[in-house]
Amino acid sequence: MAQTGEGKVIAQGPARTRFIVVPAVVAGDSAFPFEDGGKVTISIEGDRLIVEKAAPDPGDPDA
Repeated sequence: MAQTGEGKVIAQGPARTRFIVVPAVVAGDSAFPFEDGGKVTISIEGDRLIVEKAAPDPGDPDA
């Protein structure tokens, strides 16, 4: 079963940008689907924040 942990939402500076901290117990799980520096798509559905791997950009040579 995938790990569960308590993260945190962090504001930095005057901008409205927010960072989500993923706890080590979750990020270190073998089922964790993201890579450092990977692009994600973020959406809001009801009271949930959905984070998914972004679709590859066909014009991006690193995709």
